[in-house]
Amino acid sequence: FEARSAPPPYPTAGCYGSGGRSAQTGFLEGSDLVRGPDGSFEIAVSRERREGNWLPMAADTSSLIVRQTFLDKASECAAELRIERVSGDGLPTPTTAARFVEGLMCAARLVWGASMMFASWSQDFAQRPNELPRFDPEKSLGAHGDPNIAYYHGYWSLAPDEALVVEAKPPECPHWNFQIDNVWMESLDYRYHRVALNKRDAVLRPDGSVRVVVAHEDPGHPNWLRTVGHRHGTMCWRWVRAEEHPQPRTRVAKLADVRAESERERS
Repeated sequence: FEARSAPPPYPTAGCYGSGGRSAQTGFLEGSDLVRGPDGSFEIAVSRERREGNWLPMAADTSSLIVRQTFLDKASECAAELRIERVSGDGLPTPTTAARFVEGLMCAARLVWGASMMFASWSQDFAQRPNELPRFDPEKSLGAHGDPNIAYYHGYWSLAPDEALVVEAKPPECPHWNFQIDNVWMESLDYRYHRVALNKRDAVLRPDGSVRVVVAHEDPGHPNWLRTVGHRHGTMCWRWVRAEEHPQPRTRVAKLADVRAESERERS
């Protein structure tokens, strides 16, 4: 859980496209929450300090983000969350012409700003295709990144007969994952195609390392991620709450060679 804000003249900061510095005004890790006997919890989001689970706000805090991490969405249940205003008279703030205009401007900034931000990042990644360098942590936090996650972003581009091989040795951590996206940094269609893997479903090698293959066609590898008809796009590797952050290694190889390597490993 985190609350975010930014300085004027963007009072609705905390959303993409606000134009200001998106600052975190409070942060809570799920494992640190005080819970009841049944696992339930309550969080106070306010400017005044509260006992128990407290998420600080500032005068210009304008958004609340909740992140849930899943290892197996098919069997894990999402948390049931409810938000309630507990102060004041319980009535919404009366709408004025000025507030209505500001709301429209905020929505416009979100649409324009988010599109431009991710397009700009994608263009930057494309300068080093098929690599996964560590993403600037400060830049990540300024765009609602989780401070407990080390991000590695890149741009992939493959010919029909090529494959991208990504290798790493996962450190001790509660979660890690790798996914391939389109040029807007949106996940490809995970409902029908395998476009991501994580700590639970990845097949590790005997030494604890993992090899992932991104390709248009099945290379016969257990960790194959399908490009779903895209010739290029973006990608992201995450280490979540890890004490070490090993650099993922990448290489482009011919699909036939990767298929032969996979056959040798299985034999």
